[in-house]
Amino acid sequence: MHRVCVAPFLVALMFVASCGTSEPTPTAPPVIAPAPAPAPSPTAAVSLGPVHQLVVKDLAGKDVSLSTFAGRPMIIEIWATWCGPCRVNRANVQALKGSMPARIAVVGISVDSGASLVTNFLKSNHANEIELMATPAFMEFIRAINPSNSIPKTLYVDSKGRVADLAEGVQSQQWLAAMAKNLK
Repeated sequence: MHRVCVAPFLVALMFVASCGTSEPTPTAPPVIAPAPAPAPSPTAAVSLGPVHQLVVKDLAGKDVSLSTFAGRPMIIEIWATWCGPCRVNRANVQALKGSMPARIAVVGISVDSGASLVTNFLKSNHANEIELMATPAFMEFIRAINPSNSIPKTLYVDSKGRVADLAEGVQSQQWLAAMAKNLK
């Protein structure tokens, strides 16, 4: 019996199959168009006005105007009791609260569905900041800056009520300290 070597036969078959006509395949002419304009940043597209114009609720359900803090920089934590990363972020803020300049107002604004959840949470998790509840108008303002529904968010506001920065996720103590130092 003769052994047949298949490898040279396959190589020859591939070579023949790869050969074709010498005519180039037609291609569509290139489309020349201007590059798309970059998407505008959300803050540039919306006239936000100062944070001090916003009204939120205290834990008793009464309106609280953030104009109460006019003239002071603010660090606003947007959080919820059920959010694990929010708890870590709160711990980082709490650890630094004592060393932050007194001129900075540290405010927690919860997106929980009821103040009782926040009140019960605070009984077992001591906080040394002002605790408030988000309103639809406050959340609309935040979505105009950052449409993501994620929390935690940390809003850094200057003394004139302008948003200096909005950070998502857990903020390190080093970052929080640097932002607090630079808020005017």
